Amino acid sequence: MKFLRHLILALVLLPVWAWAFSPSLQIRVESEWGNASPTDVKAVLDSVIFTMTPYVGLRSLDDIIVRNDRKGPISLYERGSQDEYIILLDVHGRYWAQLAYQFSHEICHLLSNYDLAPNNSSRQQWFEESLCEAFSLYTLEQMARDWETDPPYPGWKDYAPELQKYADNMLNQQHRNLASNLPEWYREHRSVLENNPYAQDRRLNEKFASHLLAIFQQQPLNWQAINYLNLG
Repeated sequence: MKFLRHLILALVLLPVWAWAFSPSLQIRVESEWGNASPTDVKAVLDSVIFTMTPYVGLRSLDDIIVRNDRKGPISLYERGSQDEYIILLDVHGRYWAQLAYQFSHEICHLLSNYDLAPNNSSRQQWFEESLCEAFSLYTLEQMARDWETDPPYPGWKDYAPELQKYADNMLNQQHRNLASNLPEWYREHRSVLENNPYAQDRRLNEKFASHLLAIFQQQPLNWQAINYLNLG
């Protein structure tokens, strides 16, 4: 419990610089996406980056290759020929909310220095998974607001409510309800989470993500704290 308390405190109280940065990374979309064009897919992915850029501090990432694959969603440890990150998503069609949800989750792993995790024996992978779940839901909520006035294409403005609806539907799932006593809940599930970060089909992660989301909705610039995960 001490670790959890200190980590949440760091996320909330980490000094915040009100700097935004222009994302320099390039996204290359590969493979087939059902009836969705790669150009439209890239527009959604770029929107994710543009939406979250102001919240994650003065941070840059290498370029990203995004492929559609049944093995996704996952961020590979393998890199591309030009040292690009490789992200696999699993979206077949014009499901922009699902696409944004999956991609933002994986972007969170990149920002969280996931590639250092194999050398990290802290057994806190479950926390990163919970954090990235909260990140993806927060991104959807922000994109919904952005698309009301500035969608990637003018014709996509009417899709903004669907982004919010996707997030709301997930948050309304019963297992995501806030725990009445978070410290007690953590003590009960700690060993399970540390031994299997995806326990109960991620339902434990998703409940804890609801608590994290509530924190970041109040202090969104503290998202930049994710840059310090897995650094040792």
